[in-house]
Amino acid sequence: MIPIRQQSIPVKKGTFLSRKIPNSKDRKLFVTFLFLSLILIFTGLMYISYNHQTLMSQDFRHYKGTFKQLGSISRIGFFAALAIYPVFWVLKQKQLKSLQLGQIQIKPLVQSIAKIVRKWHVPVGLLSAGIVFLHSFLALIRGFKVNFTYLSGMGAVIVLLFLMVMGINRFKRTDRNWHLKLAIAFLVLFMLHATFA
Repeated sequence: MIPIRQQSIPVKKGTFLSRKIPNSKDRKLFVTFLFLSLILIFTGLMYISYNHQTLMSQDFRHYKGTFKQLGSISRIGFFAALAIYPVFWVLKQKQLKSLQLGQIQIKPLVQSIAKIVRKWHVPVGLLSAGIVFLHSFLALIRGFKVNFTYLSGMGAVIVLLFLMVMGINRFKRTDRNWHLKLAIAFLVLFMLHATFA
C-alpha cells in the first residue's frame, strides 16, 4: 500500500472585523466612520476639558441649551439611520411591483432609496452615537438627577451600546433580529426622553 501524504489546507483566519464584516467596502466605511466618531468624541472632550470652568459657571438653563442642541442633532441623525427599516419594509411588499406613478415604476425608485439608506445607515449611526456620547457627558458632569429625563436618557444610551454591538453581528445576519428589536426599544426610549426633556 502506497502511503498518501495529506497536505494540510491553510485556514484563513483574518481579523476580527473581516470575520464580522465580510464585505471589504462595508468594512472600510465602518472603520472610517468609527474613526471619525472617535475623533469627534475626543475633540469634544478636549473642548469640554479646556472650557470646563466656563461651562461649570454658566447658568444651568443656558448650559442645558448647549447639550440639548447636541441631543437634537443626534435625533436627526438617528431618524436618518432608522429610515432603513421602513424603506426595506416597503421594498418587501408584493404590491410594489404593480405600483406606478404615471409612467414611472415605483419599485426602482424605492430600490435606489434603499441603496442609499443601506450605505449610510452605519456611518450616520456611528456619528450620531458619538454626538449622543457628548450630549450624555455634558448632561452628567453637572450632576445626575433622579428624574424621568435622566433615567430615560441613560436607558437609551445603554440600549444604544447593545444596539451597536448587535449591529456588527447584523452584517452576517447572526444577530437573530436583536438589532431590529433593540432599534425599536431605542427609538421608544429616545423619543420619550426627547419629548419630556
